[in-house]
Amino acid sequence: MKRRMSYLFLTLVLVIAITVEAYGVQKGNEVSVILPEFKVTLNGEEVNNSYSKYPLLVYKDITYFPMTYNDCRFLGLESYWRGNKEGLFIEATDVTAAYMPYKTSVQNKRYQTAVIPDFPITVNGKSVDNQKEEYPLLSFRDITYFPMTWNFCFNEFGWGYSFDVKNGLVINSDNIRLLQKNLPADRAKNGDGSLKNNVAVTSTFVYYEDAKGQIIQAPLSNISNTKVVYQLPVWTYGDGKIPVSANLYAEDNQAFLAYNQGGATMGTEYLFRLNDDGTTTLLNNTRLIIKKFGDIDIKYWAGPAPGPGELFIKEEDDDEWHLLGNPNLLYGWAWKVSENNSGGGSSRDVYLVDDDLYILGFDFSVENTSTTGIYKVNINTNETVRIGEREVTAFIIEGDYIYYASEGSIYRYSLLDCTEELLEELSKAPNMIKKLIVLNGNIYWQDELNKKLYNLNGEDLNPGAELDGMKLCGDNKEYLVCTFKETSDSKYRIMIFDNNGDVVFKTSDYTNLSNIYITENMLYFYNITSGTVCIGELD
Repeated sequence: MKRRMSYLFLTLVLVIAITVEAYGVQKGNEVSVILPEFKVTLNGEEVNNSYSKYPLLVYKDITYFPMTYNDCRFLGLESYWRGNKEGLFIEATDVTAAYMPYKTSVQNKRYQTAVIPDFPITVNGKSVDNQKEEYPLLSFRDITYFPMTWNFCFNEFGWGYSFDVKNGLVINSDNIRLLQKNLPADRAKNGDGSLKNNVAVTSTFVYYEDAKGQIIQAPLSNISNTKVVYQLPVWTYGDGKIPVSANLYAEDNQAFLAYNQGGATMGTEYLFRLNDDGTTTLLNNTRLIIKKFGDIDIKYWAGPAPGPGELFIKEEDDDEWHLLGNPNLLYGWAWKVSENNSGGGSSRDVYLVDDDLYILGFDFSVENTSTTGIYKVNINTNETVRIGEREVTAFIIEGDYIYYASEGSIYRYSLLDCTEELLEELSKAPNMIKKLIVLNGNIYWQDELNKKLYNLNGEDLNPGAELDGMKLCGDNKEYLVCTFKETSDSKYRIMIFDNNGDVVFKTSDYTNLSNIYITENMLYFYNITSGTVCIGELD
């Protein structure tokens, strides 16, 4: 059986095509090629060869397959052009991308002409001499077609395949496969005509904003079965027609809707939970941040003109809010004071450990010498104690430790014995650590200057890419999700790390951080690049 499969494969050689627009003009000998007449399926997606801009070709009785930039990553491969001298490099990296066919309205003619290029090719670090290959690379419509032998397909790329008269050629790669679902066409648009991409996905439903400013709910099992669950109000500062700018997101298998009504300074922040039955629950309509810890609620001011003493607590069986902590402190703000100015931004870094609340604070009673730090507030006695004297504007509690950055270094503070430990001096970003996240002791941070993502050792985890945002996801916050700006330097636009610090998902496709949701080991997100809802199983 293996010999028969090998024979079938060798008589149907695949050809991977890499975009060559950036490679310069390709020259070589012209050859005659034809379009095949059998069916081809890639990772469950059937190729429309008749109306594809880059159709399959047949040369010397061998099938050649066009792999564009997107198709290459769809099948777990990456390509790089390093100039005419070094040429084309192809690597199997298990990268993932959604399937995006290159459709055309003009039907392809069966007989075509291609070119045999002469630049160097390297596959997984091994040089390929195109002039000596029995089935050389071809160039067609400015796409490089790469010949795949048994060694390339099976040994180098790890693909599975089959061929028979009924099903034609079937190729399956080992990278994560994304199930794609299309959204209805009546989506909300920006002023320039582009889609707003205001979408949230849970394991059951997708929510999106339509052209009428309505929030629509649709089950993933049948997205055409839509239901209006909320009408966005008209923005009071607009022309009387524009709805408020809203944000949809998902966590804990629930979808949420947030928006600001009014101006940035005096407006009101609204937060709704979107329930599975199509109803909505108002969670907040103030400029206060409310954090829930079991049957205890904590709130503090996040609007304009913050002042000291605005920290409150309420238990579940109590209808009234009560003041908490030292009344001289500004709570929940990363506040800075200079000779000419003072100000800051509100923070959501708040944790309740047993009876102690940990929150940022700034002491207004100490003139000119106070700095923002971490404070411990006992919710029973109101005793308020600062954790160390270092200036800290963001922190994380994981396990028995507080992690924070100060003056270009990362520290760990033990909640058990109250000792501080220097973890690393970050010479790449002294005094300029924008954000810090810890997952199972693995530390990730963003540089304020160039916005890159680093680990504790200062290793750039996505070289050349600018970090857009990062958050912990999963039922037990066991995944770190990072999104990157959609630039030519971004090798990956989404990366997901697990508890061990391993990358379990990476893609060249782009989305917003709020569009991503994980439950169990299933990934759900709205893919802005493909314009589809994508579902994948993490390794």
